[in-house]
Amino acid sequence: MKTPMAIAFLAAVPCLLAQQPPAPFPPLPNPAQLRWHKAECIMFANFGMKTFYPSNDHMGYGKEDPKRFNPVKFDAKQWVEAAKAGGFKGIVLTTKHHDGFCNWRTDTTGHSVKSATWRDGSGDVVRELADACRKGGMYFGLYVSIIDKHFESAGSPKHATYGDYYFDQIKELSTRYGPIDEYWFDGFNADKLRMDYPKIGRMIAETQPNAVIYDSGMLVKSLPDRCIAWPGAHGGIKPEQNYRKEVDGTTRWYPNEPSIILQGNWFHNGQPAVGLKAMQDYYLTSVGCGVTPLMNIPPNADGLIDADTIVRLKEFKAWVEKLHASDAARDAKATDTGHRANNPQFAADKANDGNYDTYFATDDNATTAVIELDLGGTRKIDGFILQEYIPLGQRVNGYTIECRANGKWEPAFAGKTIGYKRIILAGRGSAAETKFPDADAVRLRITNSLAPPLINNIHVISETAK
Repeated sequence: MKTPMAIAFLAAVPCLLAQQPPAPFPPLPNPAQLRWHKAECIMFANFGMKTFYPSNDHMGYGKEDPKRFNPVKFDAKQWVEAAKAGGFKGIVLTTKHHDGFCNWRTDTTGHSVKSATWRDGSGDVVRELADACRKGGMYFGLYVSIIDKHFESAGSPKHATYGDYYFDQIKELSTRYGPIDEYWFDGFNADKLRMDYPKIGRMIAETQPNAVIYDSGMLVKSLPDRCIAWPGAHGGIKPEQNYRKEVDGTTRWYPNEPSIILQGNWFHNGQPAVGLKAMQDYYLTSVGCGVTPLMNIPPNADGLIDADTIVRLKEFKAWVEKLHASDAARDAKATDTGHRANNPQFAADKANDGNYDTYFATDDNATTAVIELDLGGTRKIDGFILQEYIPLGQRVNGYTIECRANGKWEPAFAGKTIGYKRIILAGRGSAAETKFPDADAVRLRITNSLAPPLINNIHVISETAK
């Protein structure tokens, strides 16, 4: 027989549970993937033999003369400063492209910087950039081409198979250069090489346990919890990004990483960087769609980022910062139709307080929600930046935005997923046909969620960032 005290305790249990943080909704990003999401923009530095054989063909065929590799002004610190000038949080370096030339002092082949005119064969691009990135507080990653045209034609006296050769190269990079934040494995033709990808995966798991892996579908089976995916094409991507993907019957966190050419044809070929508007459009169709792109800024044959490119990167960074600074939501009064156990820790004002790790949350049985922001007066509305709290999973699967103009609520935008970040800018990207009315209040309505929705940022862009 239950005592009155026991009955009271049991009645209180649901309320007590609801006051706790929401349960995770798997799959979740692991720390390496979350660090990748938060980086938002990473510079891609394609630099190698093709820098000294410039053309509109980026391939390289393994016949190039290593002695032509001679970047006489090479300065890794200048690359880091250029990346910072553009707002990039890190650099991924091409250590070996399809031609097979190695940018590090490898023991696997003479087709490397050891045979270069540069510094009489004593230089090491990977070493200097790794050190410069760490000293500058930058994310550091390595692109290692799976294709190797030099090996195809010349082979290796030390290795019976290309699989053995490639494994030893990855092992050198994984054990000689300190912590690596990202590996980038170009999957072109990879399925035909029949390498021991599980063996590579085990070695990376042991030597670089904190790295995220752009795997081109080759390593996700052996490193299933920290891979990022090929989106199917270079350039911007579609807005409704779903990080939850089936891999061998298990749902994994597997977001897309687009790679975008901002200058040259991957390698420097004398072309200037694209215009500022093009950079903005690429940003809106990558970062604005919830993923972190690799944006290609190739060093020139002197071993430096072009001065004109750095000017453009500074303009780009200024635009991004202005986009995020023009926030009418920060001082708005936030209300909701119901938050978790009426606990102020999960109320609507946690979605506009500027703190990434606080969030609006509903009770466990809710899959819809409404957050309203009173702007305190009529404001020009140029767009919105939305974020859901992905450390506890991706949940939102349908939402609308409404604006209150002249006392009447008007539908303004409808979308499906939010993810890490969703940028909706009037007249641009996925909102190219959209113009928002001047409004004194806005409302985010979650119409469908796979689990109780968690919103940690609603940003109202109230001044057009040009």
